[in-house]
Amino acid sequence: MSEEGEEIRYVPLRPAEEYWAAPQRRSFVLSELSVTGLVIICELDEPLVGAKRPAMSMKITQYVRMSDDSMVRLDMDRGVSSFKHGWVRPVSWKRAAPDVIHEVLDLVRADGANGESFPWEAYAEAARVRGIEVDPEELKDLPHTVLISDELTKIFEL
Repeated sequence: MSEEGEEIRYVPLRPAEEYWAAPQRRSFVLSELSVTGLVIICELDEPLVGAKRPAMSMKITQYVRMSDDSMVRLDMDRGVSSFKHGWVRPVSWKRAAPDVIHEVLDLVRADGANGESFPWEAYAEAARVRGIEVDPEELKDLPHTVLISDELTKIFEL
Protein backbone atom coordinates (compact mmCIF):
# COMPACT_ATOMS: atom_id res chain seq x y z
CA MET A 1 0.00 0.00 0.00
CA SER A 2 3.01 2.28 0.05
CA GLU A 3 3.04 2.76 -3.70
CA GLU A 4 0.53 4.97 -5.49
CA GLY A 5 -2.11 3.08 -7.43
CA GLU A 6 -2.07 -0.03 -5.24
CA GLU A 7 -5.43 -1.56 -4.44
CA ILE A 8 -7.05 -1.08 -1.03
CA ARG A 9 -9.27 -3.95 0.08
CA TYR A 10 -11.62 -4.05 3.06
CA VAL A 11 -11.52 -7.22 5.14
CA PRO A 12 -13.64 -7.23 8.33
CA LEU A 13 -12.18 -8.70 11.52
CA ARG A 14 -14.05 -11.13 13.72
CA PRO A 15 -16.89 -9.85 15.92
CA ALA A 16 -15.77 -8.55 19.33
CA GLU A 17 -17.20 -11.53 21.26
CA GLU A 18 -14.89 -13.90 19.38
CA TYR A 19 -11.83 -12.10 20.80
CA TRP A 20 -12.71 -13.43 24.25
CA ALA A 21 -13.01 -17.07 23.14
CA ALA A 22 -10.17 -19.36 24.21
CA PRO A 23 -7.51 -19.37 21.49
CA GLN A 24 -6.60 -22.57 19.72
CA ARG A 25 -3.01 -23.38 20.60
CA ARG A 26 -0.70 -25.16 18.21
CA SER A 27 2.90 -26.03 18.94
CA PHE A 28 5.54 -24.67 16.58
CA VAL A 29 9.26 -24.19 16.29
CA LEU A 30 9.88 -20.53 15.54
CA SER A 31 13.20 -21.19 13.84
CA GLU A 32 11.42 -23.35 11.25
CA LEU A 33 9.05 -20.53 10.25
CA SER A 34 9.65 -17.56 8.00
CA VAL A 35 8.08 -14.11 7.94
CA THR A 36 5.51 -13.73 5.15
CA GLY A 37 4.16 -10.23 5.80
CA LEU A 38 3.42 -7.32 8.08
CA VAL A 39 -0.07 -6.95 9.59
CA ILE A 40 -1.36 -3.74 11.17
CA ILE A 41 -4.57 -4.16 13.18
CA CYS A 42 -6.68 -1.12 14.05
CA GLU A 43 -9.22 -1.37 16.86
CA LEU A 44 -11.39 0.94 18.89
CA ASP A 45 -9.53 2.00 22.03
CA GLU A 46 -10.80 3.02 25.46
CA PRO A 47 -12.42 6.47 25.46
CA LEU A 48 -10.31 9.37 26.67
CA VAL A 49 -10.88 10.20 30.32
CA GLY A 50 -12.15 13.71 30.93
CA ALA A 51 -12.66 14.62 27.26
CA LYS A 52 -14.77 17.79 27.02
CA ARG A 53 -15.69 17.21 23.35
CA PRO A 54 -16.77 14.11 21.48
CA ALA A 55 -13.66 11.96 21.01
CA MET A 56 -12.78 8.62 19.48
CA SER A 57 -9.55 6.68 20.01
CA MET A 58 -8.02 4.00 17.81
CA LYS A 59 -5.18 1.66 18.78
CA ILE A 60 -2.81 0.34 16.16
CA THR A 61 -1.05 -2.97 16.85
CA GLN A 62 1.65 -4.29 14.55
CA TYR A 63 2.53 -7.93 13.86
CA VAL A 64 4.64 -10.03 11.56
CA ARG A 65 2.74 -12.88 9.87
CA MET A 66 4.60 -16.16 9.90
CA SER A 67 4.59 -18.93 7.28
CA ASP A 68 2.11 -20.98 9.37
CA ASP A 69 -0.29 -17.97 9.38
CA SER A 70 0.39 -17.22 13.04
CA MET A 71 1.20 -13.64 13.95
CA VAL A 72 3.83 -12.36 16.37
CA ARG A 73 3.19 -8.99 18.00
CA LEU A 74 6.04 -6.54 17.62
CA ASP A 75 5.14 -4.30 20.60
CA MET A 76 5.39 -1.24 18.36
CA ASP A 77 1.85 -0.12 19.16
CA ARG A 78 0.52 3.25 18.12
CA GLY A 79 -2.68 5.13 18.65
CA VAL A 80 -4.60 8.17 17.58
CA SER A 81 -7.45 10.14 19.11
CA SER A 82 -9.83 12.31 17.13
CA PHE A 83 -11.96 15.12 18.50
CA LYS A 84 -15.03 16.80 17.08
CA HIS A 85 -15.31 20.56 17.42
CA GLY A 86 -18.65 22.25 17.91
CA TRP A 87 -21.82 20.66 19.16
CA VAL A 88 -23.33 19.08 16.06
CA ARG A 89 -25.47 16.08 17.03
CA PRO A 90 -25.35 13.29 16.22
CA VAL A 91 -21.57 13.13 15.97
CA SER A 92 -20.37 11.53 12.76
CA TRP A 93 -16.90 10.03 12.27
CA LYS A 94 -17.68 9.08 8.67
CA ARG A 95 -14.55 8.69 6.56
CA ALA A 96 -13.64 6.91 3.36
CA ALA A 97 -11.76 3.63 3.82
CA PRO A 98 -8.70 4.83 1.86
CA ASP A 99 -8.48 7.93 4.12
CA VAL A 100 -8.51 5.80 7.28
CA ILE A 101 -5.89 3.41 5.90
CA HIS A 102 -3.65 6.24 4.71
CA GLU A 103 -3.84 7.90 8.14
CA VAL A 104 -2.81 4.61 9.78
CA LEU A 105 0.08 4.18 7.36
CA ASP A 106 1.19 7.78 7.94
CA LEU A 107 1.26 7.16 11.70
CA VAL A 108 3.31 3.99 11.24
CA ARG A 109 5.68 5.63 8.76
CA ALA A 110 6.29 8.52 11.17
CA ASP A 111 8.86 6.29 12.86
CA GLY A 112 10.75 5.80 9.59
CA ALA A 113 13.93 7.65 8.69
CA ASN A 114 12.24 10.07 6.31
CA GLY A 115 8.58 9.61 7.23
CA GLU A 116 7.84 8.19 3.78
CA SER A 117 8.81 4.60 4.46
CA PHE A 118 8.13 2.07 7.16
CA PRO A 119 10.75 1.80 9.92
CA TRP A 120 12.06 -1.48 8.48
CA GLU A 121 15.15 -1.60 10.69
CA ALA A 122 12.99 -1.16 13.82
CA TYR A 123 10.67 -3.94 12.63
CA ALA A 124 13.60 -6.27 12.03
CA GLU A 125 15.03 -5.48 15.48
CA ALA A 126 11.65 -6.02 17.19
CA ALA A 127 11.36 -9.38 15.39
CA ARG A 128 14.93 -10.36 16.41
CA VAL A 129 14.07 -9.62 20.07
CA ARG A 130 11.31 -12.22 19.69
CA GLY A 131 13.65 -14.81 18.16
CA ILE A 132 12.68 -14.17 14.54
CA GLU A 133 15.55 -13.62 12.16
CA VAL A 134 14.53 -11.31 9.34
CA ASP A 135 16.43 -8.71 7.37
CA PRO A 136 15.00 -5.16 6.94
CA GLU A 137 15.30 -5.44 3.15
CA GLU A 138 13.45 -8.77 3.24
CA LEU A 139 10.63 -7.17 5.27
CA LYS A 140 10.42 -4.29 2.83
CA ASP A 141 9.60 -6.69 -0.02
CA LEU A 142 6.85 -8.55 1.87
CA PRO A 143 3.15 -7.61 1.68
CA HIS A 144 1.66 -5.48 4.42
CA THR A 145 -1.99 -5.47 5.39
CA VAL A 146 -4.10 -3.00 7.38
CA LEU A 147 -7.06 -4.62 9.15
CA ILE A 148 -9.83 -2.48 10.65
CA SER A 149 -12.06 -3.95 13.36
CA ASP A 150 -15.80 -4.25 12.91
CA GLU A 151 -16.35 -1.68 15.69
CA LEU A 152 -14.23 0.91 13.86
CA THR A 153 -15.88 0.01 10.57
CA LYS A 154 -19.25 0.89 12.10
CA ILE A 155 -17.92 4.15 13.57
CA PHE A 156 -16.29 5.19 10.28
CA GLU A 157 -19.36 3.89 8.39
CA LEU A 158 -17.09 2.06 5.95
